[in-house]
Amino acid sequence: MALKLVVEILVIWAIFPLYVWLFTRPNGPVDAAFWYPQELQDRFCELGLTTHERIERRHKVAGITGILAMLVMYFICIVLINGTRSYLSIFAQTYLLFELMELWDVLVIDSWWVAVSGWWDIPGTEDLMHLYKDWRTNAPAKYRKLLAAGIPVSAVFAGIFWALAHVL
Repeated sequence: MALKLVVEILVIWAIFPLYVWLFTRPNGPVDAAFWYPQELQDRFCELGLTTHERIERRHKVAGITGILAMLVMYFICIVLINGTRSYLSIFAQTYLLFELMELWDVLVIDSWWVAVSGWWDIPGTEDLMHLYKDWRTNAPAKYRKLLAAGIPVSAVFAGIFWALAHVL
């Protein structure tokens, strides 16, 4: 079981950057403006790089597709591959996968790809880079929030997975 979970999280870690990359096409990081603080979103609009309507629309699409992708991936891993049927076991595996996925987001996506690589730099926002480039401050704060969010998210997902596991 542990080996399966390791392989599953490695697969999720490979898929997650692809998902982020898909939402930054074709206009680069501006197309992912919904992940930035409001102050940066406003600057993008002032610079004529995007509109608030486009940011909101892309945020909704990313949110819906992200949740659906997590539901499908986690269900496949936990119920179909691992064969888990008890609510507590489903909850524990969901929490583990969620937290490890979010840890990957904080450490690799946010702290390396966004904060360190120049790919996410947007001309005209140099004075606001501290809002997304300061990984020493942003990463711990974000992960603390996600640790707390993991429990209710996992509880809801586990309920859905438990019900589906007993219907299928």
